[in-house]
Amino acid sequence: MNLLKSFVVAAFLSGAAAAQSTSIQTPSTDLPRGATVWVNTGTEIVLLPALGLSVSVPVGSVDVRGSVGTMFLPFAADGMGGPASVPVFASVDALFNFPQGPVNLYAGPGVGTVSGQALLLNATAGVRGEFRGGRPGWFSEAKLRGYVMDGSSVVLPGLHLGVTYRF
Repeated sequence: MNLLKSFVVAAFLSGAAAAQSTSIQTPSTDLPRGATVWVNTGTEIVLLPALGLSVSVPVGSVDVRGSVGTMFLPFAADGMGGPASVPVFASVDALFNFPQGPVNLYAGPGVGTVSGQALLLNATAGVRGEFRGGRPGWFSEAKLRGYVMDGSSVVLPGLHLGVTYRF
C-alpha cells in the first residue's frame, strides 16, 4: 500500500512540476478552437490508479468530451475475493469554459458507465493550459463520480493529471 501511495504522490508532483517548469503564455488566438485529445493518469475511487483517453470537440461555448478509461482494483470487482480486476469506464462530459488569462478553467456534468454494469454521474472541475502557447498542453482536474449499481449509490472523488493536444 505504501508503494501505491508513493506512486500516486510522485505522479501528482511530476505533473505539477511539469506544469510549473514550462513557460505558460496566453492561449494562442492564432490556432482555431478545435478537437482536443486528452491523455491522463490519476486516481479513481479515492486512491486507485487510473489511466484515461478522451477526445473533446467544441459545440458552441461548451466542449463535449468523450472518455474511456480504466482503473486497477486490487480485488475482484464482485468483492468475493479472487484475482484483481481492471474495469473499463466510459463517459461523456459537457465542459463549460472560463478563460482566465494564461489558463482555462472548466467545469461541467457528465454521465457514463463502468463496464456496462454501473451508472456514473460525474461532476468535473479543472484547469488547462498550453506549453509555450502552442498545440500541446496540460491539465489537472478533480472529479466526483456517483456510482449507481444494484439499487445503491456512492459518491467518490478522483484526480487526473495529463497532457492535451489541440488540433
